[in-house]
Amino acid sequence: MKINKISVGNGAEAGYTLRDAVNPLLPYDGFNACHYTNDSSCHVKHCREELCATLNVADGHLIIPRQTHSSNVMVIDSPLTESELPEGVDALVTAKRGMTLCVNTADCVPVVLNDPESGVVGICHAGWRGVVNGVVENTVEAMRTIGADTTQMHAAMGPCICCECFEVGTEVAEKFAHIPGTVMESNLWPKPHVDLATAIAHILSSKLNLDPDNITMPPECTMHSWQSLFSARRMGLNSGRVLTYIRLAK
Repeated sequence: MKINKISVGNGAEAGYTLRDAVNPLLPYDGFNACHYTNDSSCHVKHCREELCATLNVADGHLIIPRQTHSSNVMVIDSPLTESELPEGVDALVTAKRGMTLCVNTADCVPVVLNDPESGVVGICHAGWRGVVNGVVENTVEAMRTIGADTTQMHAAMGPCICCECFEVGTEVAEKFAHIPGTVMESNLWPKPHVDLATAIAHILSSKLNLDPDNITMPPECTMHSWQSLFSARRMGLNSGRVLTYIRLAK
């Protein structure tokens, strides 16, 4: 399997998985550790075992929630099995070394956060619904409750859909109209487009007081790079997902 690393400040390790597919036209071909998009349980299990071996993660320390585009955050204090994780958690935070926090995405924005001074990390799955409903703010607030300070926090976004590809209805665009530089219109597009990454960066810096120099934008677009990354808009909802993770450095 292949992982691209994400730089998110000292004291933490983060990255995202690549498909490494033999036939990218097949919806689950390559690496997919997501257990709720109708891939075979055998394939998902194999991919998770491969991930644990690659990252040297012990059983129960790989925390992968079943996301529902909510704004719910869970603080992870100890190892958890999949059955012990409640459904509808879209963000995780921890101050415990050894916990590998994960989200699955295929166009939505994975956001990893690290306060290198306090030793608190977090991750969230931020689609447009989550952004509108405060998943980024809730994740940062949960980190604060266990000792993090936003003025020294670093944030980075993994691969996600870019503004050029993210066409939305007017009703969705209106929800982002108050965020500068987020809604784009063009004579070339029949509908407005939304820049989710820019919206998240604005929330982090203007609302949550992160230093803009400590915010890293996405490295690539999932829809443009669907052969090496999964894109639900390109391949449909019943397809694999990119896994993004963060953990405190050993």
